[in-house]
Amino acid sequence: MGLFTKRPRLRSDPRGVFQGPLAHAFANGAHMPVANGGVWNAIHSACSCCDARDDREKLRSAWGITDHAGWERALVSLTAADRAPTALSLVLELRARVVDSRPGVPFDAGTWPDLVAYWCRERGAPRETYDEMVAEAARVWEYEERMVADGVLPRGAVVRTVRAYDFGRAVNLARWGVNAGYATEDAALPHIVRAGAMSMRHHGSWEEMSAGFTLGRAMGFDDGEFGVYYTDSVKAHRVLATDPESPWRNLPWRM
Repeated sequence: MGLFTKRPRLRSDPRGVFQGPLAHAFANGAHMPVANGGVWNAIHSACSCCDARDDREKLRSAWGITDHAGWERALVSLTAADRAPTALSLVLELRARVVDSRPGVPFDAGTWPDLVAYWCRERGAPRETYDEMVAEAARVWEYEERMVADGVLPRGAVVRTVRAYDFGRAVNLARWGVNAGYATEDAALPHIVRAGAMSMRHHGSWEEMSAGFTLGRAMGFDDGEFGVYYTDSVKAHRVLATDPESPWRNLPWRM
């Protein structure tokens, strides 16, 4: 996937959507167009510097997509109600159970390896699984501390899920498929609306969604280095969280 290289700013298409479920769904995928100089509220121009060939190459190299069928399979996978669990999703789920059972009590990171150990023992998981999950938990904790300092995550809050990254990618994958010539707008719109609806189901606010997107993207690509996949997501977050014209400031989270 291409890096966010342009100075983030909010751009909208006056002929695009500003209200309703479709606008809400586009706003869930707004990190990428904001960071790349595109418009947030229409299918076209998700990236100001990309043409059809660029999008076809992006889909081929990053997703293995070369036709309509591959595009649709990827979208269905990203917005599936239950995706296959990963080490990251498991450690977040284990922590969320503790946090939700003790409202108002800060989570002690020192207990996280114990939670993982208990989960592994119950399932007879190998030592390698335990080591991988503990390593993921440590990376999450480091990113969250940085996200608090950068204003993406409120102090005392935790990221419960990174599904926002799936849903944000789905919005933009739908757009790229149209721009690449693999789908019509009519075919893409239901996928975009579904991604927005799924995001609403998994998160409670724009800020919670954005924190999940930022962590998911960083964990997937930056390998704990706080590289551009993290820093550019933070920059886009700041624009979307503060610009008076931002959909995050003008659309309610619950539609």
